[in-house]
Amino acid sequence: MEFPTTAEELLIAGYVFFCMGLNVIALLISAFFHRKTKGNAPFLGFLLSLLLGAIFMGTILVPDAGAYVGIVRTTAILGCSMCSTLSIVGLFVSMRKRRTR
Repeated sequence: MEFPTTAEELLIAGYVFFCMGLNVIALLISAFFHRKTKGNAPFLGFLLSLLLGAIFMGTILVPDAGAYVGIVRTTAILGCSMCSTLSIVGLFVSMRKRRTR
């Protein structure tokens, strides 16, 4: 196990950690909205984003073992950001819809 030492690795790890925190907050907002309104609220995208962020953080600790680790890192960070963005936009759209009675 090797801790990140370069500034680039530390900044990217901080970015992913911060995004994971935002995803936890957005997941809690989504759960509250779903429970209060019984409306559609995205859950899977937030959970997938947290999983991919955790995978990326795990690969930061692994010393470079070749191209495979680089591919996993790139896929994890791109997937994390895309899932997070799409889920937050989906939550925003679902919360903007007016309920009709």
